[in-house]
Amino acid sequence: MGLTSYQHLEKRFKRIQILRSVTHLLRWDAEVMMPTGSGEVRAEQLSLLDTECSAILHSKKTLLLLDRAESSIDSYDDWQRANVREMRRICLCSNAIPKRLINSLQRATTKAEMRWRQAVEEKNFKLLLPHLQKVVDLVREKAGCLGNKLGCLPYDGLIQEYDPGRESREIDSIFQFLDSTLPALIDGVIEYQSNHPPIEIVKEIPIKKQKELGKFIMQRMGFPFHKGRLDESLHPFTEGTSEDIRITSKFSEHNFLTGFMGVLHETGHAMYDYALPSEWFFQAVGRDRGMTVHESQALFLEMIIGRSREFMKFAAPWISHKLGVVGAEWEPENLLRLANRVRKSFIRMDADEVTYPLHILLRYNLEKDLFSGKLLVKELPDAWNEEFKQRFGMTPENHNQGCLQDSHWPMGYFGYFPTYALGGIIASQLYQSMMSDQPEILPQIETGKFKPMFDWLDQKIYRFGAKFSCRELLVQATGEEINPKIFLGYLRKKYLNS
Repeated sequence: MGLTSYQHLEKRFKRIQILRSVTHLLRWDAEVMMPTGSGEVRAEQLSLLDTECSAILHSKKTLLLLDRAESSIDSYDDWQRANVREMRRICLCSNAIPKRLINSLQRATTKAEMRWRQAVEEKNFKLLLPHLQKVVDLVREKAGCLGNKLGCLPYDGLIQEYDPGRESREIDSIFQFLDSTLPALIDGVIEYQSNHPPIEIVKEIPIKKQKELGKFIMQRMGFPFHKGRLDESLHPFTEGTSEDIRITSKFSEHNFLTGFMGVLHETGHAMYDYALPSEWFFQAVGRDRGMTVHESQALFLEMIIGRSREFMKFAAPWISHKLGVVGAEWEPENLLRLANRVRKSFIRMDADEVTYPLHILLRYNLEKDLFSGKLLVKELPDAWNEEFKQRFGMTPENHNQGCLQDSHWPMGYFGYFPTYALGGIIASQLYQSMMSDQPEILPQIETGKFKPMFDWLDQKIYRFGAKFSCRELLVQATGEEINPKIFLGYLRKKYLNS
């Protein structure tokens, strides 16, 4: 008896997954190891891989098999039905974008990302401008294609890539709430914390020691070093699959918390990837449930657990031991105050938990203006500085403190930024639910036992892959949909004891 239509589809999507796993490694290499002069050929390599994946998704045979599989959907189990649904969603989005455009975007973003590095080194946006203009033009065309195919606004089409099922209308409502409540909270927390300022750390810490500390903490958390590694890059990121996870952080000799918290953030991503359902590894349903859920896992580990008193009591002795430091500034309570200090700063990656969403709101507004035609690419630095001054009362001193600080836009990741703020909200809801379900988990973290926490996350998030929508997953895990009021309450309790 021959293979069914569904089984043929599984074979095709397995091929796509393998090709994309190669893409992950090439992207990791471009950020970490690749010589600066190799950008042109890397763009061609990535373009070819994208072309091969697109050829499968655009194939008439694939679409015919999908039609046939859907006609027999009632005979499948829950996972298979969800897999077919995800296959259809992926095909629909892919087929909305012409092959020509896919190839052009891959080349343009690879070149722009390389030029972005140079622009950062020289703190000069003009070096990036023509390349970013090309990327924006192509992404604008892509957004129009997605909007037409999916029956939504062009910018919403971009959002769908990173957070399936989410629309800007819902995001606008959530962000308006944050915009109206966070500024007063930020001012209140800064005033409250001024009564108990932390002791500053002035000692410079060699990056080698910081990486050793990061690896040790990751090991204690259960990171699978036999299938992954930690490296250094200009911008922290996680690439790969559960079989080969590559994470990086950006380390600073002058501020060890930057690299340390970056390690925790990326470990949150990696542990989610590592624990996705292995039996569905090669299939669409075995992937993560979008970047909002992914960022919720990273921010949960970095912002909530990593900046908790229990975690600092566990980590402080190891920080002193691994870094070879002693003194009052390295005691748990002081490290806790340093990690949770709220202040208005220019760099998103260094931002505290309370001001962080405002950094995202700024980028979200600029993205919408870019894609509505209200804002030109060349106007981006001035528009950034103006919006930043309105929100934070400060003006960036150079482009690196402004619109050059993130690699997302050169890489074409428009529509991605909202997932950070939405992920932070979801992280607070997961925390509330976890503390209600198993309040003993935090005391266990103080003793270095992380498995109960990851087991809880596995039961609520990891094991389901893309079987459910983000809404269904969150309701199942916490009892309700995304709710910024819970996030605000969490912040008030943590930072104001109210």
